[in-house]
Amino acid sequence: MTSTPNQIMTRLAYLGLVPFALSLICIWADKTLFGLSAHKVFIAYSAIILSFLSGILWGNAIDHMKTSLSRNALLLSNLFALIAWGVLLHSPDSYTWSVLVLQFGFVAIWFAEKKIREVEKENSPADYQPMRNKLTGIVAFFHLVALAS
Repeated sequence: MTSTPNQIMTRLAYLGLVPFALSLICIWADKTLFGLSAHKVFIAYSAIILSFLSGILWGNAIDHMKTSLSRNALLLSNLFALIAWGVLLHSPDSYTWSVLVLQFGFVAIWFAEKKIREVEKENSPADYQPMRNKLTGIVAFFHLVALAS
């Protein structure tokens, strides 16, 4: 049986939570991952996913060039990619700051993407926005747990 693109998107999106959860488990257990501290792995994966979402925001912006939000989304996509890079450079110095900045980035990109979809009255695929809402909530929660660890 062949999976539809929508099914693949959903599976991959939820599988993307596994490295966050694995990092948190290793943080709690005081274990390393790939010879690195689990804190560092959590930050690195978070920064990579934030950059990935910045690319999605870029794609949404160029698909909706006729809206005034497009210009802002293009700028935000680059800003958040740079923020993720900056966090990677500074994460050894400030774990708490890094986690907070990345958490803010996830929520801000979610909000910007949601706004574009609302302005454009874009509801396709129908289960995309509910999935993004859940994933962003889970990722934000994981960041709170990481802060407490």
